Amino acid sequence: MAEHENLDWLRGRLRASLHAEANDPSELIEWLQGRRKQVPFSAHLIALRDVANWRQDDDGNIYNVSGQFFRIEGVRVQSAPGLREIAGWDQPIFTQTDGGVLALLCRETPDRGVEFLLQAKADPGNIGYLQFCPTIQSTWENIRGLKGARRAPFAECLDSSDNIRLIYRSKHNEEGSRFWQKSNENMILFVEDASALTVDDSTYRWASLSQIKQMMLLDNVVGPYVRTVVAPL
Repeated sequence: MAEHENLDWLRGRLRASLHAEANDPSELIEWLQGRRKQVPFSAHLIALRDVANWRQDDDGNIYNVSGQFFRIEGVRVQSAPGLREIAGWDQPIFTQTDGGVLALLCRETPDRGVEFLLQAKADPGNIGYLQFCPTIQSTWENIRGLKGARRAPFAECLDSSDNIRLIYRSKHNEEGSRFWQKSNENMILFVEDASALTVDDSTYRWASLSQIKQMMLLDNVVGPYVRTVVAPL
């Protein structure tokens, strides 16, 4: 398949760039720590009844008044003996009609070899709030700019273009203990001419695969989706 050929091609480029790519992630970590201090972002737990713009329907399911995002519904599970710890249980579970996209843009330069564009993304449940995430980590609603949502940065790179080489694309199930039959599209996109990109240096940083692997050994620096996207490499 053509996509697998591109994956083999990128693996070859990664091997060829080992002599040039950076290994020490210190500068990236210092930058992230600095951004954590500078970005005005905070979160704390509040009573569920006080959460704005979320309601319960007649069945008790929780939904957003905009009709976007996820819902919280109930699921009843029955399991074959020995498959799980107990034979069955009930629990709340997130339901969402559309999954999302987890995409890493990458480039190659003579001086630094192959690099991946990481996003310092803030989420309320993160330890340290900001963590390195894929270039695009977004729902399809935001990618398409639906219902007034601001279109996700670099979403145009998902469109067919002579400047973009699709390395691989595959769907991965979101964590099934929390999400009902939701899958995200994981992909790596090689940018032939990265000078055509407009990169906000206050949010995005280029990193080699070696730097990413080093940062994965540190606590709460790299978000989990980066791991899943680079796993095929």
